[in-house]
Amino acid sequence: MSNHRVVLRLLLWTSVVLVPAQSVRAQGQIGAVVGATFSTLRGVDGLDRRTGLIGGLSLVFPSAGPFAWQTGALFVSKGAEGQGEVSGPDGLKLNYLEVPLMLRLGLGSGSGLRPHIYAGPYFGFQIDCTVERFSGDCDDFPGISTNSVDIGGILGGGLDYSVGPLILTGGVRYGFGVSKVADFELGSVQESAKNGTFAIYTGLSFKLGG
Repeated sequence: MSNHRVVLRLLLWTSVVLVPAQSVRAQGQIGAVVGATFSTLRGVDGLDRRTGLIGGLSLVFPSAGPFAWQTGALFVSKGAEGQGEVSGPDGLKLNYLEVPLMLRLGLGSGSGLRPHIYAGPYFGFQIDCTVERFSGDCDDFPGISTNSVDIGGILGGGLDYSVGPLILTGGVRYGFGVSKVADFELGSVQESAKNGTFAIYTGLSFKLGG
């Protein structure tokens, strides 16, 4: 699919442009994370928070001093739940392949427990979209239209704990969309939505280099 080719190009661009040559020789991390998401559609009334999943590949490339670049390829569930009202908007289940491009700051220099914070943009590519109580595609549902790309920012932080060549990690993050991902038209009411997603996760990584 074209979205997959775009993601691969973004990952290649990240490794070539954002990561300095000396970072490759330094100690990095590659691993996997998994966790839960709690999402809303900002700008639309009458919807409840939706619980979903986050998981995938995480990469950390050290840069100068305590800074590092953090990226990856993540499956992220977003959207919102309807309130069961016939006259209200229907809930949406939106799943994305997300590529974050974040600057990370390490707050500890010891070999044990190391906190960190990070921030940066993300690019999400819609994998699928479903409407509550409707078996067809979102595009076939009257009154709802969605966009295939979600662009926004991420703020987060976590803790790393080194165990030999392994790194146990855990953290929290909030992703706020800046691009419109869905339009709702309900009678004379028209509303546009942006994603808002809180996530809590854990993971396991391997040390690279160093």
